[in-house]
Amino acid sequence: MKQHPSTSRRSISRRHMLAGTAAGLAVLGAPAILRAQAREIFVGGPASPGLQDVLFPVIEKKHNLKILFEGTNSLINLEKLRSNKAKPTMTVTMMDDPVLILTEREKLIRRLTPAAVPNLADVIATAKPRDAMWVNWCQPMCSFSHNTKALPNGLASYGEAWDKRFKDRIIMISMRITQAIVPLVAAAAHATGKPIGDAAMKEWPAGIERLKELRPNILQVSTNVPQAQQLLETGECDLLMSPDSRSTLFRKSQGAPVDQGYPKEGVVAMPAGVALVEGGPNQELGLIFINELLNPETQALISRTFFSRPTHAKAVLPQGLTFPELIVLDWEYFADNRNAMIERYERDLAAK
Repeated sequence: MKQHPSTSRRSISRRHMLAGTAAGLAVLGAPAILRAQAREIFVGGPASPGLQDVLFPVIEKKHNLKILFEGTNSLINLEKLRSNKAKPTMTVTMMDDPVLILTEREKLIRRLTPAAVPNLADVIATAKPRDAMWVNWCQPMCSFSHNTKALPNGLASYGEAWDKRFKDRIIMISMRITQAIVPLVAAAAHATGKPIGDAAMKEWPAGIERLKELRPNILQVSTNVPQAQQLLETGECDLLMSPDSRSTLFRKSQGAPVDQGYPKEGVVAMPAGVALVEGGPNQELGLIFINELLNPETQALISRTFFSRPTHAKAVLPQGLTFPELIVLDWEYFADNRNAMIERYERDLAAK
């Protein structure tokens, strides 16, 4: 029984199947199938609203390609890259910078160049880590989320979270999730007097001690961000520390009673990175995909879809969308110290 070409096109393992069925391809019309498959890339990235239903269709139509996408978190993506290092299946990976640092060290990704990715030349310097080993396709804002019914004006300072009125009214995110570094750095800044940034982050043990004083106000430490977001929206808590603008402002746009906090100490830029997988299939198409993510017009679409700061210097912000000056952290330091942070955080806070 003949197999329909579209069935073959949907299979991620199609290259292995084709390698062993050369004779059968002659019957099925090999040239047509191979041409279709040559326009496919496999992308591993975050399970984020807006990727598959808004952004990817635009890129697919513009460049006549098919994006096969698997949405999962960065650490799971890393394990997939490691296990398939000898014969990668991914063309492109979308991760946050602390995990991309590990992929660079393990030689799992290829450096990007302006010759291969022309739009890279106009990307802001803070969005081209490690001499453009990868690139940030957007920079979401991260501070905290607040319930607007309980706190119409949010908080003027991170320090207000220690107020007794928030007893059992705060949900913290697990340190196993990158965004959790923001309240830890904020706590370190309050404990040491250093500004939020790399200097405060390197004082993270003092931040843990300061967060221990917050324990009476902590309702729970959550590894399930969507569930924590739901508790915030239903008023089970007043503050969520700390998802980023991709989820907070997206839910606000849908009518949820939540908003992003803009404390006086500053807002951190989350690193949404994209990289070319070393040895992955259809690398030319992967470079086209990455270059399109950085296209100024596409950057404007990304900005309004993901409520994130664009990284191309010439991108024009959609009307009504503004961003404060964002603080960029030393993500290599975070990657090197993350396990120690997790251990202390879980021992002193999560085990309340």
